Amino acid sequence: MVLIIDTETTGLSGYPKDRVLEIGIAELEEGSVRPVYSEIIRYSDIAEFDRKYVNPDGSEGIWIYRNSDLRIEDTLDAAKDAEAVAAEVREIVSGREVTSYNVPFDFGKFLYREPWNLKELCSVPYDIMELATKRVYSLAEEDMIPDKALQDRLLREREESYHPNKWIRSIDAYRALCPEDSMGLEGMRHRAIDDAVMEGWILRTLLKN
Repeated sequence: MVLIIDTETTGLSGYPKDRVLEIGIAELEEGSVRPVYSEIIRYSDIAEFDRKYVNPDGSEGIWIYRNSDLRIEDTLDAAKDAEAVAAEVREIVSGREVTSYNVPFDFGKFLYREPWNLKELCSVPYDIMELATKRVYSLAEEDMIPDKALQDRLLREREESYHPNKWIRSIDAYRALCPEDSMGLEGMRHRAIDDAVMEGWILRTLLKN
């Protein structure tokens, strides 16, 4: 049994510059993945925060509001603030094995920090992204990914990056490891809970193999 956490954030820098806007938790148990928790977090000052936000590439405004169906209004109208959501998350993960797709980001930059403070509460035994990257490249090198266009792109991008273990995005790992898409996840919105469930199925495949 393991919990998978996914966060949607204002940016990539982490605490204290950035905030968690949404969090989703899925559970992998006995070969099945199910969603267990999903919350958008309320920030009353998010409109002003968005107006002042500058991304590392110089663009302005919070990326996720312009590239998903999450809106500023959702943040303003959310039922719970960060402290309330953090308290619920701490209760769920306490004493459990927990992971994510990119542990240094989700945990290192956010969930080990205020107001989450998860470091002493749970065990994080591995990073799904690290495991998936190794497995997908191994399959690609053996010409065993059914989607040959995906396989060729992943190998090409790795070569162009000059990094032998260039991290593979979760959606690409899912397409490579779960080509049958038995759960219909390709049609999901790829918000926090959607991604947590998808990453749970990636982990299920990795552990099964």
